[in-house]
Order: sequence, then C-alpha cells, then structure tokens
Amino acid sequence: MRAILAAALALTLALAAVAPHVHLGPHGPEDCSACLVRGADAATAQTPDLTPRAVPAGEVALAPGLHPVTGAPLGAVPGQSPPAA
Repeated sequence: MRAILAAALALTLALAAVAPHVHLGPHGPEDCSACLVRGADAATAQTPDLTPRAVPAGEVALAPGLHPVTGAPLGAVPGQSPPAA
C-alpha cells in the first residue's frame, strides 16, 4: 500500500513540474519552485581548497606593553600638588 501511494505521489509531483501552468499566486507572477529548478544552472564540482596553510615556525612578536606604574599617585603625598586638570 505504501509503495503504491509513494509511486502515485511521485507521478503527481513529476506531472505537476513538467506540465505547463500559470503563475497567479498571492505573491504575483513570480516563478514557482519547479520553474526555478528547471531553469537553474547545472551543479559543478568546484570544491574549495581546504588544505591547511603553512604557518611559519617561530616566536610571536608582541607589541611592547606599557611601563609599570610605580609610586604614589599625584596628590597622595603631603606637600605634593594635585594634578592640574
């Protein structure tokens, strides 16, 4: 029973895709999916290059950091003037 139903559904789908039909849907005169597939380009075997890239061996050179901050902030020591804003 399932095989007969599957064959009937496949035949109906094939006939609907091949038979001429009018595009008067709610979205306007756009092509349906069957028409888009019928006019699509053929698939090609263009596989992207997935080979790993050569990474140069060596140490990573980082940008020099800031100098360490030492001492008390301005204005924290008695007699020292506060920073001018």
